[in-house]
Amino acid sequence: MKKLSLLVACLLIGLVSCETETIETNDQLIEIPTNQIQERGGGVAEYPSNEMVIQYDPLLSEAERQQMRDEYGVISYKNCSCADPTLELWIFSTDPHNGGDGSIEEKVFGAKDDTGLEGVDFNPKIQHQGLKLQSLFGVDDLGIAFNKMVPSNDAVTIAVLDTGVDYNYFGFENSFLYNSQASQNNCADNGMEDYFGWDFVNEDNNPFDDYGHGTIVTSFIASSLEAANVNFQILPVKAFDKDGKGSYFDILCGFKYAVNNTDVDVVNMSFGWYRKDYELLNKFIVDSEGAAILTTSAGNDGVDNDFNLHYPSSYEANNILSVAALGSLPSSIGLASFSNYGLNSVDIAAAGEELPFYVSQTEYISVSGTSYANAYASAFCGKFYQPNLSPLQHMSVVLNNTTPHFNLGEIKYSSYIEN
Repeated sequence: MKKLSLLVACLLIGLVSCETETIETNDQLIEIPTNQIQERGGGVAEYPSNEMVIQYDPLLSEAERQQMRDEYGVISYKNCSCADPTLELWIFSTDPHNGGDGSIEEKVFGAKDDTGLEGVDFNPKIQHQGLKLQSLFGVDDLGIAFNKMVPSNDAVTIAVLDTGVDYNYFGFENSFLYNSQASQNNCADNGMEDYFGWDFVNEDNNPFDDYGHGTIVTSFIASSLEAANVNFQILPVKAFDKDGKGSYFDILCGFKYAVNNTDVDVVNMSFGWYRKDYELLNKFIVDSEGAAILTTSAGNDGVDNDFNLHYPSSYEANNILSVAALGSLPSSIGLASFSNYGLNSVDIAAAGEELPFYVSQTEYISVSGTSYANAYASAFCGKFYQPNLSPLQHMSVVLNNTTPHFNLGEIKYSSYIEN
């Protein structure tokens, strides 16, 4: 039997030892670090001491915006192109001899009273807790992606806000990428053509996955919909980099890009962090209730989200579907031991433990986590998509088609998705 070695990033906050376990599959032995067979929950690793996210009053002119930047001592800034021109990332000097006086806390809380700003937040760096693949499936070539674009966006559109997508993955045999050129939603803000999604990390039009998690999530969505003979297209939105890190600002921009697209019906958000309710994302989610269903992973730490708030799954919006992971035992239905739960904050469950992800035609690894359960929930929403339904009506149809089970009393609807 052949051996395939896969490198998986140790993404827990803090130091984690990486012991290796050998797992027998149908015809191979696969070696991966034991502690990363199951992805962990989420957390805010850190926030920079000199960065602040702001949203302008939309009535301000560019001259008035520049005046505000000067008044606050902003030395550089980043736009939210292709998403929201009122959003900016402000960067300050850390040199006390060059205007770097005052803490970022003072700047953030002081700016909250500014009438020219509609919102102010820190800019935490969110560490993705998903699996990192050792190698890519092919070269980063837009020409390959063009051949995977659908001719028109007539079916259900699912945006995947994640690490991007490796469109070389052999499992993507059919056309599956959203065609921005066939839609009125294509971006023209910064001189680049919007073809099939956007990369907010590198600020360009090629959301190529150089980490792996977004590709795994997208493959589960695509394979589930193809098995059900449902037409669809995926809009990849890259907000996490090659190390699995994403800034809150890039996540905000990616979210606005997805929900502003009138073709998008479902937004898959398979990431999260605990405790801190950032105001701008909360605001944007509430504003999106008429735009799309937001499927969110509940987290992977076996805790009650009613008391350990996990975002974005714990935001209180009617269009959020918070998804737990089922265990892998075929003899019984129940939550996986690692899955978060909550009678008020977690809605349904889906398969999420020891799922096969094929890295070649015959070789696979087993992955576990609510990220992947959330992917199946997004596909499930796609199966019940009807163009005449509002997102809340769509959500109601989805929930009515889940399967109740008495072992799922720890989550709101005590039900799960049958694959």
